[in-house]
Amino acid sequence: MLNAKALCLVSIFATSLTGCVSVNPRPLPPPPYAYLNLADCRRYGSIIVDCQLEYGTDFARHRLGSVQQTGRGYSSADDRRYQVASCASMPRVQKELPNYICEIYGARSGGDAGSVLVKGGAAVRLAMIFGDREQARYRWMPDRWSRLRD
Repeated sequence: MLNAKALCLVSIFATSLTGCVSVNPRPLPPPPYAYLNLADCRRYGSIIVDCQLEYGTDFARHRLGSVQQTGRGYSSADDRRYQVASCASMPRVQKELPNYICEIYGARSGGDAGSVLVKGGAAVRLAMIFGDREQARYRWMPDRWSRLRD
């Protein structure tokens, strides 16, 4: 009888703890997207959000650059970190410089948070992660349209 009471108390205690564990409703996307996220998001006014694009695990993260979105706020005020689900290359005005549009979701809530445009230096670093050989060569190639000559 004593063992039955102890077993019952242990099972009640264990079931009460299961509600405390937060479960991410979405599984992580495949690599390299599993290691890409937006952190340190700040709102400026009511329509501009600035986040840092990061790459790596919880033990070692590298900042790739700033990503900004205008026109709407993120869906959840609780999420200050967003997971990148996928990225697609956008048409380029200047062939040498990449642009990506990345779909994101809340890291805690799992709710869809829309998409962000990655451009400039952050996009060049992202292209290196994706293995874009054109971008790796472009870093060290002189600009063929430059009027400056050595």
